[in-house]
Amino acid sequence: MEILDITVKHYGKFENYRMNFRPGMNIISGGNESGKSTLHSFLRAMLFGLPRGRGRAARTDEYQLRQPWENPGYFAGEMRIREQGEIYRIQRDFSGNGQALTVVCETGEREEEAPQKFLEEMLGGMREAAFRNTVFVAQAGARTDEGLAEELRSFMVNYENSLDEHVDVTRALDSLRKRKKEFEQKKKREEELLDARIQKCQTEAEYIRREIGRLKQQVRPGIERREEEPEAPGISGGGKAGNAAKALLAAGGMVSFAGAVFLDSISVRIFLVLSGMVFFGFFYLAWRLLREKKEQETEEAAGGREAWKQERLCEEIRNREEAYQKRQNDLEALYQRYTGLDGLQTEIDALDLAIQRICELSMGIYERTGGTLNDRASSILSVLTRRKYQRITIDDTLEVRVHTKNRILRLWQLSYGTMQQIYFSLRVAAGELFAGDKKLPLILDEPFAMYDDARTREALEWLNGCGRQVILFTCQNREETILKQLR
Repeated sequence: MEILDITVKHYGKFENYRMNFRPGMNIISGGNESGKSTLHSFLRAMLFGLPRGRGRAARTDEYQLRQPWENPGYFAGEMRIREQGEIYRIQRDFSGNGQALTVVCETGEREEEAPQKFLEEMLGGMREAAFRNTVFVAQAGARTDEGLAEELRSFMVNYENSLDEHVDVTRALDSLRKRKKEFEQKKKREEELLDARIQKCQTEAEYIRREIGRLKQQVRPGIERREEEPEAPGISGGGKAGNAAKALLAAGGMVSFAGAVFLDSISVRIFLVLSGMVFFGFFYLAWRLLREKKEQETEEAAGGREAWKQERLCEEIRNREEAYQKRQNDLEALYQRYTGLDGLQTEIDALDLAIQRICELSMGIYERTGGTLNDRASSILSVLTRRKYQRITIDDTLEVRVHTKNRILRLWQLSYGTMQQIYFSLRVAAGELFAGDKKLPLILDEPFAMYDDARTREALEWLNGCGRQVILFTCQNREETILKQLR
């Protein structure tokens, strides 16, 4: 694949801007804010589109960053490429969610019916994550990210099994992890809900239990008083007779006294004495009976109120005990639901096991087939370092080890410049593996900004002889000067 030219109709600061490219090395130099990174972004966007972020991410995503300055409503461009002897024109409209894509074969005068599929085949099946981590190096982005490790795992599985259809290990793992996360979130929500309800139920049950104890303390003294009180004495006939006799004697005494004082006749005195005794006796007896009846009624009324109060307390206790039992039943049901969450944990454990097994299998495949990547990356690094470092090994997580004559080094033990050379070697080697027999252009934005002159010269010498189209953006004249010397 060779990029012939681009027409930036409306993209960032550019409007109807055209740029041509040639086979081999292309160095595009310019100062800061000249639009180099915008053109670099445009090349990738023409091949893969320009995805839009969601929510807060949409405010600062690349789609917003590359919006046309002059006419935001028209957001489009073209790219012409040569592929297998034919020239194709790729047209994209980035405005809207659809981002219309058209691919026209200029030499065959036809429009591709499935433009997206055509681009995928032209890129050797390489997806954007792999493209961005290999042949497309953004400014200050020589280091790869975890996306490349995932893409390499998928690639190695397909590479070993020689499958016609893509076995997407990355997407399989993503799907499993997504499902696991959903189950974990659901389990967490259920646990939080149950915890809150259990806490509420326990608090209510404890409050009711205390209320029952308090009410029982109020009932107990009333019961004890009733048990201790002696039986109220009745107004017996003997008592009444004794009282009546006393009353008669008192009344008789009074009448006798009056008769003795005022009357001389003995018979009259006797009659008056007896009459007085009877009259005053009956009067006193009636008064005592009324008084005792009133006292008895008062005592009975007081006893009735106490009994009513005690009955009300007992009824309230029964109600509280029923409410307490209901809370206990509710707690039991909530604990049962909590136990039911074990099913969700079983699902989570099963997904964990599936993820682990896929990772183990892909790791085993990587160990058996990753030698190709190690060999190619080692070959490139050997040229870049003038054979100072001739062998590197990379595991499935892209943990890099550098082999010297005396020992094995980790990346952190090397200089920053050497680390950058290793990442560059890894990118190019992985890109070749992904693309297969497709020779994709290397599109680099300030890849050697942290290189010294010697390292830059070695890198440019390798790029100039790699047999691929290279589009290199830089803000310096150093690369162009060195390239002229190499030619």
